[in-house]
Amino acid sequence: MELYIVRHGETGYNKMGLLQGKTNIPLNQKGIEQANKTKKELEQINFDIVVSSPLNRAIDTAKIIAPNNEILIDERLNERALGEYEGKPSRLYDFEFYDNILANHTEKGVEGILNLIVRVRNFILELKKNYPNSTILLVTHGGLINAMQYCFKDIWASEKMERLRLGNGEFIKYSL
Repeated sequence: MELYIVRHGETGYNKMGLLQGKTNIPLNQKGIEQANKTKKELEQINFDIVVSSPLNRAIDTAKIIAPNNEILIDERLNERALGEYEGKPSRLYDFEFYDNILANHTEKGVEGILNLIVRVRNFILELKKNYPNSTILLVTHGGLINAMQYCFKDIWASEKMERLRLGNGEFIKYSL
C-alpha cells in the first residue's frame, strides 16, 4: 500500500498563527495555490482511493489535487479538537505550553493524544486490511499527521508527541 499524506493548504488562521483544531476554516488564496502546486507534483500518480477529513480546508485541497476521483470523507481524519484554545494564538514553538497544556489534556474540549493516536491507528489498520495493494491519497491536518508517526513507527504515546512539521500543501509518502 502506498500512502500519500497531504496537509491541507493554508487558511486565514494559519496565516494569522491561530490554532484551528476542528474549527472549519476555508482555504485562502495561498492555500489554493499550494494545493495546485501539490496537484502538479502528484499528477503522474494514479490514486485508487482519495480520503479526506470532513473539514472544508481538507476537502477543498483534495478536490484540487484529485479532481477526477471520488472524495471519501472519514471523521477519523478530522483534526484534533483543541477546545477553548481554538482561535487563540498558536504556540507550536512554545513546547512547555504544548507539552503541559495540550499534550495529554482532555479538559476544556481538548482531545487527548492517546485518543487521537488510537483513532489514527484504527484508521490505518483498516486501510491496510481493506486496500493492501492500493495507492491512496489522504488529505488531513498537521496534528493528525503528527499522530500518524506513532502508527508508522509502531510506537505508543508518551506524554510528549513527536512533531513532524509538514507545511501547508506539502505531502509525505509511506509504503506499508
